[in-house]
Amino acid sequence: MIVIVVSMGKEALLVYVDPNPMDSKINEFRMLAEVAGYEVKGLVVQRRVPDSRYYMGSGKLGDVKKLIEDGVNYLITYHQLKPNQSFNLSRELRINVMDRVKLILEIFDKRAGDAEAKLQIRLAELKYSLPLIREYIRLSKKGEQIGFHGLGEYGAETYYKHALRQIASVKRRLSTIKSMRDTHIIKRKDKGIPEVALTGYTMAGKTTLFNRLTGEGKYIDGKAFATLSTYSRLVNFNGKYAVITDTVGFIDDLPPILVESFYSTIREITYADLILLIIDSSDPIEEVRRKVNSSISILNDIAVPMGKVIPVFNKIDQVKDTGPLMKMALEFKLSNPLFISAKAGIGLESLKGRIASELKDYATVRLAVEDLDEVNHLLKHRASIMVINDDSALVNVRREDLTILDERGISYWIEG
Repeated sequence: MIVIVVSMGKEALLVYVDPNPMDSKINEFRMLAEVAGYEVKGLVVQRRVPDSRYYMGSGKLGDVKKLIEDGVNYLITYHQLKPNQSFNLSRELRINVMDRVKLILEIFDKRAGDAEAKLQIRLAELKYSLPLIREYIRLSKKGEQIGFHGLGEYGAETYYKHALRQIASVKRRLSTIKSMRDTHIIKRKDKGIPEVALTGYTMAGKTTLFNRLTGEGKYIDGKAFATLSTYSRLVNFNGKYAVITDTVGFIDDLPPILVESFYSTIREITYADLILLIIDSSDPIEEVRRKVNSSISILNDIAVPMGKVIPVFNKIDQVKDTGPLMKMALEFKLSNPLFISAKAGIGLESLKGRIASELKDYATVRLAVEDLDEVNHLLKHRASIMVINDDSALVNVRREDLTILDERGISYWIEG
């Protein structure tokens, strides 16, 4: 199948080779290219196992050569290219050759917000480049003339050593940030503040829900990976206070190099007391199934207990019949799903109530202001003031610590 679309600018031809191509993955591939700023001039799909030399078969390569004569300056493949495939295609086509991994890295680079996200992207880029540099050095020693950043053999070897030093440096800086993050999370938990993490496939509506629950105005554009950095805010869930965290979205066939580099961001999910798996229910049911399967696989990969996952079907205002969604939730053993529309504000009170009831290990209590110092001393600073008024205060504590207050006769009222 070949689709040609006349366009201008940074023009790209997309190539997807797979024994069982899926329309949803093809559409997602096109969307990623457009988000990265490419004008998709053509799409080539070949139903076969990727070729070891050129990714596509030699016959299809001939077709591609004809297509790129019409002004295409980028060829982007769906699967990650092996170094020899990348160089072979560059030599045959004489245009920029890249793969979906590089495409996603470009999107991440454009959208990264905080220092940690930028460092993670830099680490992924460096690791991505190493096999290409090694292959370039190998081919250069054989006397082959190929282009790679305008480097000669010795320049490439110098760059390779520099990249290794950079990787070590970035890892050290990320380790420091990770330690600070871990310490912050542990302190937050000790002070009786639970965490609720928003997860799910990219564009499922996580940030829209985050904005709804927090009153924030975080950036939303309806495109992939609008959120790359984690954001946390304190929210009142029907009287019980908890921190809610928006996280980076999942995507199918996430390259291992990206999973590894973004581990410290994704691993925030494993610390959460409760995880909301946000699902776009407006997609066709098979597409919903694919995205749910991908999301659960990633959660399993980072050892998230499914017992603390609440499935939340979003965009329910665009669905006529929830029966197929309920059936699919049972298929994946997702118990007691919720149906909401973050954009339309449907089902949010039920969601808040469910979150409050699931956070059984924590309590938000009301105390007399004059008791705050004694409570702080008794609990060894394991309490956090949420709200303070003239004569009373709302305080978050671990539920197990309530027995200490009972033993000392401290009066309190459980709010949530």
